[in-house]
Amino acid sequence: MGAVEAWVLYGTLLLRLGSAISVVLPDVYWNMSNNIFSGGGYYLSPNPYDMVTVYCPYYERGTSDLVEYNVLYEVDEDGYNRCDAERGRPLLRCDRPYGIAPNYEALKLTILFQEYSPSPYGLEFKPGRDYYYISTSTGEYGGLSATVGGNCVNGMKMKLSICCKSTTETPNVVEEQTQRRSPPHIP
Repeated sequence: MGAVEAWVLYGTLLLRLGSAISVVLPDVYWNMSNNIFSGGGYYLSPNPYDMVTVYCPYYERGTSDLVEYNVLYEVDEDGYNRCDAERGRPLLRCDRPYGIAPNYEALKLTILFQEYSPSPYGLEFKPGRDYYYISTSTGEYGGLSATVGGNCVNGMKMKLSICCKSTTETPNVVEEQTQRRSPPHIP
């Protein structure tokens, strides 16, 4: 077996193992008509490497004049409790209710609950910690940039509690001391 085949086999094995320990969670439709927000917010406790997709409100072209606009913010616990996104991080701007061209698909954000992201701007989730998301938009286009109150006051918020704290301790690594040799002297 050549090196390329070995890497393909290794990659396939990792993908299969990863899919065996992760779950694709039910989609979250980020709009006020979604019943999950009627009880004061939505709570989810994903495991590491689970995945969820958050969809913006989406409407067929020409079917509705009553469309909804939102911005999904990641905030701290205080921002979540006070419905204040002024210090939050915008993650998804739902400003295209008829989708994006050329296929006019709904805007979405897929979240992989990983502890470390390969992207410097990626999301990272530590086991045992809570993460908070809100929408302070009013639902109307003119209220899209509101950062306080808005739909959050009516329950448009989500709390994620990442399961589970690590129960194993990292073993102590003993570093070997090596002697440095001087490069050979060439006369």
